[in-house]
Amino acid sequence: MAPKRGDADKELKRERLVTAAAQVFAARGYRNATMDEIAQAAGTAKGTLYLYFKDKEALFYAAFEWLTAQTLGHYSGADNEEASASARLYALAEAAARFMAENREWFPLTLEVWAAGGSTQSRERFATALREMYAQYRAVIAAIIRTGQNRGELRADLDADALGAVLTGAMDGLLLQCWFDASLDPLPLLQGLFDPLLRGMQADNHRDKS
Repeated sequence: MAPKRGDADKELKRERLVTAAAQVFAARGYRNATMDEIAQAAGTAKGTLYLYFKDKEALFYAAFEWLTAQTLGHYSGADNEEASASARLYALAEAAARFMAENREWFPLTLEVWAAGGSTQSRERFATALREMYAQYRAVIAAIIRTGQNRGELRADLDADALGAVLTGAMDGLLLQCWFDASLDPLPLLQGLFDPLLRGMQADNHRDKS
C-alpha cells in the first residue's frame, strides 16, 4: 500500500528539520545550539519543531540517526555479493574515506554524540546508539570476511569478529585524525593500510590473482 500524500509530506518536512538541526549541531555544538537557531535554519517556526520532536535532545538524537543513515548509505559497493571479499572490504574503506572527504562539516556532530554518551545526562541513550552503530559496522566487515572464507578467497584462520573490530577502529581513528588535520587526505592513507592488509588476508591460492 502506497503511503498517503500527507504522510509523505510530513516525512519530507521532518527530514528537512533534521537536516537543518544536524547542520546547527555540527556548527554550534549540542549545548550551544538553540531551537530558535534550528528553526531559522529550517525556515520554519520554532513551534513546528515541537510538533515533530518533544525537545532538543530528541531532535539531536534524530540528527545522529540521520547522519548514521547517510554514512551507511555510502557503503553500497560493499553490498555487491558478486565481487570478491577483498574488493568489498576495499569498497567499504573507500566509501568511508570519500564520505569523510566530502562531508567534513558533519564530523563534529559525531564528536557531540560521543560527548553526550559520556555525560551524566542522557548517557544511556547515546551510549546505546554508539554501541549499536559500531556493532553494525563490525558486523558488516565480519560478514564480508566470513563470505570470503567460505569461498576460499580469504585465509580460514582469520578471526572475522576481531578483524571487524580492529578495522572499524582503524577507519574511525583515521577519519578522526583527518578531521582534526585538514591537510590529511583519508583516501590514500586508507589505500596504504588496506593494500598490504588485504594481501595478507588472502588465501594462498588467491594471492597471485590480486
